[in-house]
Amino acid sequence: MPADRVRALLDALRGRLIVSCQAPPGDPLRAPEHMAAAAASVAAGASVAAIRVQGVEDIHAVRAAVTLPLIGLWKDGAEGVYITPTAAHARAVAEAGAEIVAIDATRRPRPDGRPLRDTVEAVHRLGHLVMADVSTAEEGVAAASLGADLISTTLSGYTPYSPQQPGPDLGLIAELTGLVDVPVCAEGRLHTPEEARKAIELGAWAVVVGGAITAPAAIASRFVAALP
Repeated sequence: MPADRVRALLDALRGRLIVSCQAPPGDPLRAPEHMAAAAASVAAGASVAAIRVQGVEDIHAVRAAVTLPLIGLWKDGAEGVYITPTAAHARAVAEAGAEIVAIDATRRPRPDGRPLRDTVEAVHRLGHLVMADVSTAEEGVAAASLGADLISTTLSGYTPYSPQQPGPDLGLIAELTGLVDVPVCAEGRLHTPEEARKAIELGAWAVVVGGAITAPAAIASRFVAALP
């Protein structure tokens, strides 16, 4: 992707909300047409900067429903490195219509035994951008050195060596913004507008919010838990 287009795409995300439209296995909303409808709904009702979406079929459906930039990923499996775990997964996500490909960029071994660099280079050869999902500052710095275009705190709390906490890892956001020159996105357990705003104040380029917006079961559960 030409440098001017890269800059325009990244600038369009700055200081804004990215909505993650995903549904877990077994959820009644787990279907491409439902995710496309969710994406179209948030795109029409708010000044959303981009949509994050999982799975090749869902990416195709959402791409047909909205004109916003898409951050695509492919979850293959349920343990270890399963977010766009290989270069082949990344290429499929890019070819499905995502301008930005999100990949697991943790230090854990990848299922094909190949280095993270291979996946980053595969995405760049197609002219797309890479969002590196990390769990620690060390991983974020390493991903940036490999050419990742954005770093996201998505996996903090989802590796055994990262902080286990109920809310967003605001400390990681603040630390990473002082260590890397690429945009840092806040993602993971952002439950309220106030938390999203705090992330931006700490230096996050953009915030990615999913379950607090697009997961009815999780939203309902929080209301139920709050009742006396």
